[in-house]
Amino acid sequence: MFLQKNNTKFIKSYFMKLAFNLANLHRNMTGINPSVGCLVCKKNRILSYGVTGIGGGPHAEYSALTNLKKTNNLNCFVSLEPCHHQGKNPPCTKSIINKKIKNLYYSETDDDPRVQGKGLEFLQNNRVRISKINNTYKDNFYKFYNDFNKNFIPKVYAKIATTKNYYSFVKDRPQITNIYSKKLTHILRSEINAILIGVNTHNKDNPLLNCRINGLERLCPARFIIDPNLRINKNSKLILSAKKIKTYIFYSSKNKNKIEYLKKKNIFLIYLPFVKKNEVDCKQILVTIGLLGYKNVLIEGGYSTIVKFIDHNLIDFFYFFKNNEFINKKMSHSFKRIYMTLQKNFKYQKKLQQVYLKNNTLTVFKK
Repeated sequence: MFLQKNNTKFIKSYFMKLAFNLANLHRNMTGINPSVGCLVCKKNRILSYGVTGIGGGPHAEYSALTNLKKTNNLNCFVSLEPCHHQGKNPPCTKSIINKKIKNLYYSETDDDPRVQGKGLEFLQNNRVRISKINNTYKDNFYKFYNDFNKNFIPKVYAKIATTKNYYSFVKDRPQITNIYSKKLTHILRSEINAILIGVNTHNKDNPLLNCRINGLERLCPARFIIDPNLRINKNSKLILSAKKIKTYIFYSSKNKNKIEYLKKKNIFLIYLPFVKKNEVDCKQILVTIGLLGYKNVLIEGGYSTIVKFIDHNLIDFFYFFKNNEFINKKMSHSFKRIYMTLQKNFKYQKKLQQVYLKNNTLTVFKK
């Protein structure tokens, strides 16, 4: 691609906008890493580009620079400042130095303690000129990511599905929502780092809690179960699939036999003492999930778990699915109280009309 020499400031801003367009392609699909876009240019010609890979790697700069042949007087545009630490991917700053980038233009800073300007300083010390271009594409593109790096508290989502009169169980039917709602749930899982449920929901539903959308199967989130007394069924789907998908249990029990069994099944056990009788600290659960590197978490039930997190004002987004059926008999907990609380305390964000989900509706609440 080639642009005529016109307004230099406009051209640089345009290239940065393209970098954000690239980053947006894989937004919420890069695991615990941020999605970054990168362009490599010479004069006004784009020579190469890259975006953070699905799942978090390779990094955008590495993808854009690896197969680049020209290595003199190049300009590099990145939506987020380059990393300078060794993880699963090599430091992007070394790729930039090796390709003899002359000018690096970045838009937003990275508040990850391992970054925080270290990469920019390293590049400057190696004679790379650094310039900041204000983000004109989307405000706060990396807000959630940088907020997490300041306090290590993950963004909390919750999801529930009920009948029209707010009950979550229909006899002899494992699913109360239709295929459209189900697919939307799995897409949501693909964009989340971790899922959290209580042991009652686990033992009752025996869920797998993975992503079953074609092409997104490898974006399965880590799974967390709150099980203070280690009542979890030994041969559940979660236990038997723990080798493939990371699975954690918050526990307080001293049942040595159960602990040893779960460890042998590749379960990560996290001890969390009771704060009250049979109650654990919800805030501490989120802090622990955050310290493990998970930047967001989806709570999928059950009733008591969701109520505890709502009562402690710890939920940021709530996805409320409803079908169009009525249940006359009380066969499960009524979620009407939760719905009324959301209407009162949350900002009404968006309602997907029935045309999108046929006989189901989805209301999304935002704190």
